[in-house]
Amino acid sequence: MKESEIIELATQCGYECERAIALKLEASGREYWRLIYNSNHLVLCFLDKSNGNHLEFCNLAEMLSSHNVNVPKVLLHNPELGITIQEDLGDDDLLEILNESNKTELTHKSLELLIQIQEIPNLDVQNLSADELLDQISLFSEVFCKEFLEIEADKSILELSAATIKNLSDHPKLNCHFDFERRNLIASEANVISVIDFQDLCIGPIGIDLAGILLDHYLIFDEFFVKDSLAFYKTKSAVDLNADELFECFRWGGIQRNMRILGTLSRLYMNNKRSFRLNDLPMILDNLINILPNNWSCKNYMLDTIKPRLTEKLASL
Repeated sequence: MKESEIIELATQCGYECERAIALKLEASGREYWRLIYNSNHLVLCFLDKSNGNHLEFCNLAEMLSSHNVNVPKVLLHNPELGITIQEDLGDDDLLEILNESNKTELTHKSLELLIQIQEIPNLDVQNLSADELLDQISLFSEVFCKEFLEIEADKSILELSAATIKNLSDHPKLNCHFDFERRNLIASEANVISVIDFQDLCIGPIGIDLAGILLDHYLIFDEFFVKDSLAFYKTKSAVDLNADELFECFRWGGIQRNMRILGTLSRLYMNNKRSFRLNDLPMILDNLINILPNNWSCKNYMLDTIKPRLTEKLASL
């Protein structure tokens, strides 16, 4: 949308502002804008009604806040206009501010926040079924490979998909943010972490959120750091898993997550001409390859066929 359109939407809701500054566009279609008026800042989120609504986000914001999870306060929800107006938590998401000097501290604080979310009792949210997890992972073969790269996924990819679902079905199921990554975690000046974009919260395998924060789309997989972080998580969580079991939860959650996201971002480009995440695809694929068990034949197929084809495809765009 244009700035003038956002200002008009805000005005209709009683928030007359001087400026509206675009913050980010999400794969879901949500647009985030900073409203500026009288030296005050708020955040407006717009979602076209044909793509969904904000009701779940608003309900979850209230519920998470009641359990002392740091989230933005929702000041207004107008379902007819497709907007919420929220507290502005600032620009210091962990994607921007995490570096080598603060990496361990901020990752540990993020894991503690994740545990807070995981341990909220009796949440009335959807349970991710095995069929839903399979539909998501199938985006890799059907969209990323076949439609975007124009190659057929071989038998080894289908075997990987089946093995992923089988492993995830055996893992603990907890409250799952479903996109617990650095861009959705915002730090205050005192490094207190708040979480945003939690509208897809569900009950899902433990490894999906662990992979979200530890298998970063913008950093190469670091096995030592991941295992060290999982050891910290184990000391704080009530989950009864040993170190090897916890790493396997991370591994298979990461495989499902990265295969799903490669398909999702490819579809977003093909259907909506949104190219803003295409540059992320090589790192997401590399990290997927890096966490695959070494003896899986699909690893060679990804290295020898899929990765070169992705490089070729991106160079042609």
